[in-house]
Amino acid sequence: MQKILLFFALILFSSNLMAQCSQLFFSEYVEGYANNKALEIYNPTTEAINLSGYSIARFSNGATTAGSTKVIQLPDVMLESNDVYVVVVDLTDTTLWNSDLDKPAWNGYNLIDTLFDSVTGAPLLDNDGNVIFGPQYLDGNALFGDEYHEEYDLQCKADVFLCPNYDVNNVMYFNGNDAMALLTGTSVAADGSNLIDVIGVIGEDPTATIGEDAWVNADGYWLTKDRTLVRNFDIAGGRASLNDVVFSLGGTFTGEEWQSWYKNAFQFLGTHNSICNTEPMADEWSCITGPVIATNDINQVPFKMYPNPNASGILSMEAEQPIQRVEFYNLLGQHVYTEQITHGQNYADVNLKVLETGMYMVKLVFTENRISIQKLIIE
Repeated sequence: MQKILLFFALILFSSNLMAQCSQLFFSEYVEGYANNKALEIYNPTTEAINLSGYSIARFSNGATTAGSTKVIQLPDVMLESNDVYVVVVDLTDTTLWNSDLDKPAWNGYNLIDTLFDSVTGAPLLDNDGNVIFGPQYLDGNALFGDEYHEEYDLQCKADVFLCPNYDVNNVMYFNGNDAMALLTGTSVAADGSNLIDVIGVIGEDPTATIGEDAWVNADGYWLTKDRTLVRNFDIAGGRASLNDVVFSLGGTFTGEEWQSWYKNAFQFLGTHNSICNTEPMADEWSCITGPVIATNDINQVPFKMYPNPNASGILSMEAEQPIQRVEFYNLLGQHVYTEQITHGQNYADVNLKVLETGMYMVKLVFTENRISIQKLIIE
C-alpha cells in the first residue's frame, strides 16, 4: 500500500511542478552603475520557445501603461529548454550618444585599484583585514585601462543589445522605481492578461509611496536599484497575478523570490539553476571557460535518508561530506523549512513535527554550494 501511495505522490508532484514550469520568466535583474543594466529570461519548459512571441515592457515611475517607446519585442530566436537569454542595454554605437551619460555597459577593462572610505579616506578592508580593490572613478565616470577583468564585463554576457536610441525605445533604461514586465505579444493588453512576470509593482513609484528610490526588502534595503537580483532555485514561474503586481489591486514587491547581490555582480548571468530542471546547471557562467561547475555540483554527494516514508517525526540523514543545512520544499516548489547543521558533521536528525503530512523535496547543502536532492513522504 505504501508503494502505491508513493507512486501516486510522485505523479502528483510531477504534475504540479510541470504546471508551474510552463512559461518563460525573469531569472535575473541587473541595475548597476550608469548603464550596467540587464535582464535574463529563463525557459523552464521542456521545449524550445521562439522569443519573437514575447516582449519586455517598462512601467516608468509609477505609470499604469507602457506606450510604444516602452515595449520592445524580443528577437526571432529559439530559446532552448533550460537555457537563458540575456538582454543588455545597447550603447555600443557612439554616434547615437546625446549626453555624457550615454556610456555603454562595462566591457571588463575597468581600472582596478584600492578602494577608500569616502568619509575617513582610509583604505577599505575586508573581514580578514585585507585591502579591498575595485573599479576606479573620476568625477562620477568609470576609468578604463588595458588590463582585462572578466568579473567587470557585462557586455560579454549579452545575447542581444537592445534600445540603442533612447528617443525611439527606452525599455532597457530602467531605474530602481520602474516596474519591468515580461509579456506575450507585442503590447500590453488593457486587462493585463498577457503579463507573465513582473519585477516591481505596476502603478507604484516607491519614491512617492515609501520615500525610497527602489522597492525594498523586509529590512528596508534596496532591491531594484544598485543591486543584482537572482531568482531563487524553488521558483517555477513568474509573478502574473494582477493582485500581486498592480498597486491599485494591493500588489507589493519585497523580493521573497529573489537573492539580492551587490551592485555590478555579473557572474550569475548566462545560466540559471531551477527546480524545473532535473539536470544540474552551474550557478555562475564565465565568458572564457563557460559554466563554473565548482559552485554548484548537484547530486554528486550521496546521502541516505530514513525512514522514508516517514511516520516517526524524526528524519535521519547520513552523507559522505559535512552537511551545512537541510532545506524542505513542498509540491509547488515553495521553500517551507530549513534546518541549519552547525557542527560540521556528516549526519543529522531533523524533527519533522513542523511539517504537515505530504510529499516534499529534501535538499542537503554541503560546502562549496554542492547540493543533493531526494524526495520524502511524511505520513
